[in-house]
Amino acid sequence: MTSRLLITGILAIMLFVGCSEEEQSTQEELVKTVNVETKILEAQPFERNLKLVGTVEAPNDVRISAEVSGRIENYFVEQGDDIKKGDPILKIDDEQLVHERQRLEAVTAQARENYERLKRLFEQDSIGSEIDYLNAKYNYEQNKASLEAVKVNINKSTVKAPFDATVENIVMEEGEMASPGAVLVRLIGNKNLKVSTGVPAMYADVVNKGDIARIWFDFQPEDTLQLPISFVAKSISPQARTFEVEVKLPESSDYKVDMIANLMVRTMTLDRSIVIGEEFVYKNNSNDVVYVVTEDDSGNKIAKMKPVKLGPSYKNEVVIAEGLQAGDELITVGSSFLQDDMRITVVESRENRIAQQNL
Repeated sequence: MTSRLLITGILAIMLFVGCSEEEQSTQEELVKTVNVETKILEAQPFERNLKLVGTVEAPNDVRISAEVSGRIENYFVEQGDDIKKGDPILKIDDEQLVHERQRLEAVTAQARENYERLKRLFEQDSIGSEIDYLNAKYNYEQNKASLEAVKVNINKSTVKAPFDATVENIVMEEGEMASPGAVLVRLIGNKNLKVSTGVPAMYADVVNKGDIARIWFDFQPEDTLQLPISFVAKSISPQARTFEVEVKLPESSDYKVDMIANLMVRTMTLDRSIVIGEEFVYKNNSNDVVYVVTEDDSGNKIAKMKPVKLGPSYKNEVVIAEGLQAGDELITVGSSFLQDDMRITVVESRENRIAQQNL
């Protein structure tokens, strides 16, 4: 009886050990084989862009100042009005200037008559001295010049628009006293709006006049404009270390001065390159490596570690300058679990499964 129990125990132990070895062998096989997704590499265009923030500006955004002294009599426009070049904006009281003009007209007429009389006597009859004749001449010319200056100031008492514009702001009201240099109104040109921004100096050799910039605004993010760069500054700002770039906007009432604009400027273009996601590049000691699909001597698919040389990058994509070529099968999803020569099982990518389900 004891011998039978002993034999039964030995058999149970052997069976348990055999099962454990088989289970362990299966688990080891599972650990060594990793399900992965892959991508067949193709040469494709690559571009790198620089995102900037700019502001809308008007070439004619000015504050009109008074050129003569006087009380503001009345405005011919209201805030927000669109006006044409030469349209009157406001009138400054010119009563004092008119009186001065009348006085100078009389004085100038008297000086002219005196000058002409002395000139005639001196030249025709040789009466009088030359100095009296010359003094009369200079006195007449001085009074004439003063009269012309008063006439100019009278014209300046009516402030006119220097260009087509919108009355953005009326600074001084009717009845206030204006003096030379005092700001009266702010005018903003309603044509030729532009977006201005600063580009870091390191891009001075890649951003040029005529390059296409993509522009969009937060209030209309779905509407992206593609416009040529109209101006590139030749100087660098010492403080910001940037150079100014301008893009002219099409005529539209939607754009306002000082509005914030988003710009995307292309800084690099490559026609045909091998481009992959940066998340599929790993460090092995000091080398950059990726994993591609190959086969072992038995025909099993394995992951092969390949050193690569990286080129320029943008966002989460990087150009592979050396190490990969078109037609290589890059391991993407699951590559972070791999080691060199590890067995793999290539499964259908999730994107393909979703695409087939939607058919």
